[in-house]
Amino acid sequence: MSWNAVLTGKQRLLFLEGKDSDYFQSYSRLETHMNMLRDSVRTEAFRDAILQNRELFRDKVVLDVGCGTGILSLFAAEAGASKVIAVECTDIADLAEEIVRDNQKEDVVKVVKGLVEQVELPDGIKQVDIIISEWMGNALYMEAMINSVLFARDKWLVRGGLILPSSGNLWIIGAHDPHRLANLNFWSNVEGIDMSCVRKPFSQEALVECVPIQQLLTDECFIHSTHLAVAPNQPVDFRSNFQLKVKRTGIINMLVLYFDVLFPAGKSTEAVTLSTSPHSPWTHWEQTVLHLDEPLYVRSKDRVRGVLSMAPAGQDGRCMNFDLHISFRGDRTRVESFKSFCSAR
Repeated sequence: MSWNAVLTGKQRLLFLEGKDSDYFQSYSRLETHMNMLRDSVRTEAFRDAILQNRELFRDKVVLDVGCGTGILSLFAAEAGASKVIAVECTDIADLAEEIVRDNQKEDVVKVVKGLVEQVELPDGIKQVDIIISEWMGNALYMEAMINSVLFARDKWLVRGGLILPSSGNLWIIGAHDPHRLANLNFWSNVEGIDMSCVRKPFSQEALVECVPIQQLLTDECFIHSTHLAVAPNQPVDFRSNFQLKVKRTGIINMLVLYFDVLFPAGKSTEAVTLSTSPHSPWTHWEQTVLHLDEPLYVRSKDRVRGVLSMAPAGQDGRCMNFDLHISFRGDRTRVESFKSFCSAR
């Protein structure tokens, strides 16, 4: 069922049993792909970016990195690509191949089962004109799939070729979680049992939640960006200063991370942007939340300053660690704090 994968089935199994096994197993489940496909904001952004730019895809060779069920590959074929190579490591590749046949696109779309870092392209193809990939994780860089896209870029993309999406931006905003105190106090007395020791690991994890706009208290601040055409293929590791201007009086007890990505456009079309901001329609990424130990009692026009660092968590580059330093001086509180967060995969 696979096309020219370098790894044999046994070799691929041994690789998947390594440190990435949980990651790939999650993408072997149909429910994972169903959740992504049901995210209409995500799927329609890719559809529009491809089908509204047929002049970019016409007669081009396209590589889909991490194709999943193959929907982006089928969009590219519909847009007029001459050949689409759909690379998928998990057993979902077998389903993608069946979906391609059911949609009568097997003459254009070829499914390659294997890791993009370990396969060769079929039919003697040496270069591609366009790379498409839904590589974004929570807080943009979770899962480290961006590195697979950059690997494919360096190995196969023609000079001047396109990557969709072409860039990603990470943002931060201050907010109030009205349930935060109640959630922490819950552990102090669970049917008469003191479980307050649970608080520490609970409070040190970066959580994925949907943050209502009513909870936002500040403007947003740009944190970091990646332009896939020029970014080096190395682990994401950065340290960025930020300053948030308070828009209304309240208590900031969490900082919220979200991202947007931009798709390139032809001369006659507008660029498509996919945003995971709390101000935008819901996506399955939601937002990534960093809860503060010390709440900030803020008034309108106050300034909250800080530094956010993001780096791979030890040997497992698919998880990230966040280091957060907060500096705030207000009428009620003066806070100089430092806190580290780990992210669940």
